[in-house]
Amino acid sequence: MKASAQQLIVVLIGSLVSISAAAQSVPQLVRAQLPGRQVKVAAICIGFGGEHDAKLKLALEHLHVAGKNGVDIACLPEEFAGTKAEPVPGPTTNAVAELAKQYHMYVICPIREQAGDREYNTAVLLDRQGQVAGYYRKVFVFWGEKVHCSTEGVRVFETDFGRISILTCFDLNYPELWQRCDDLDAEIVFWPSAYGGGSPLNAFAILYHYYIVPVGAGNIMDITGKPFTPVEKPLETGLRPQGRGASDADARDKNGPPAPPAPQAPLLAGKQFIATLDLDRCFAHYDFNRPKVEKMLKEHEGEIKVERMLSEEDLAPWWLFQATKPGVRARDLLQEHQIETLRAYQHRSRRQINEAREKGERI
Repeated sequence: MKASAQQLIVVLIGSLVSISAAAQSVPQLVRAQLPGRQVKVAAICIGFGGEHDAKLKLALEHLHVAGKNGVDIACLPEEFAGTKAEPVPGPTTNAVAELAKQYHMYVICPIREQAGDREYNTAVLLDRQGQVAGYYRKVFVFWGEKVHCSTEGVRVFETDFGRISILTCFDLNYPELWQRCDDLDAEIVFWPSAYGGGSPLNAFAILYHYYIVPVGAGNIMDITGKPFTPVEKPLETGLRPQGRGASDADARDKNGPPAPPAPQAPLLAGKQFIATLDLDRCFAHYDFNRPKVEKMLKEHEGEIKVERMLSEEDLAPWWLFQATKPGVRARDLLQEHQIETLRAYQHRSRRQINEAREKGERI
């Protein structure tokens, strides 16, 4: 009886916590009611490796935070729960899948994968129902990882909000992989990693006009190549004072020695960065488009704006467009006015110029 009563108390407390958490949850975006095509992403920066059970527990706690903040897709770091290989699906992906399903969000879950007699550094994509939607195996394995190199190359995954690709850690050093993401029309590249990455991420973002979500330091990159803003930080590493929270000086009793310091409780370890990205924002080149753009802006005033253009500070002859009216998409307006996006213009030009080269034709 005593054990049953204790179990009941645990269940009741869990239920109360769940009810309280649900009341505080942020609903997911209703894209049809917003301008452009928006998606909320989370970079969960809890570090590479570690003891499996402890790191998996930490990852699940972070996923609860992401889910309660209305995130559409969350990404965990490279091999975040250690380097012991397991199959897909397996214990780690199954545990993470439960929260993907609970919060109706995609999760990128990087693990050490056991595939037959081979091992891979693999990022598994789980969909909103908690099902395995795909995977990416690291192409450029770092020296000493003791895993096999992927022979499958870069992939693109269709989600209900857009097209994504995944690259991992040491892949950063190989521009051909990032160009392949562009070739496949990826709109976001997630980069789970054991380190921060730095300036190459800025370069790839502006060169290929996609967002990059690094999950090493969480330095999310805008399509302009600049750090994305605003970014929400629901958690911070460190200690939070509880109770009185006063300093030793403030807590000193007037007639005696200093009072004991206020009790401290650790916050959730690691950091999490949440951003709402508009995948509809797009560049267009000045070539052949000026009259068309003038006409579009005049006919759709209040529905679309120019975020940036050619200037003394930035000599790239590109416009950056963003929809400003709910239900309107900039890309639809560009298509209506026969204005190619910069990516489409570059892809078409590469293909046609290469064809002319092969045929020995003049351009």
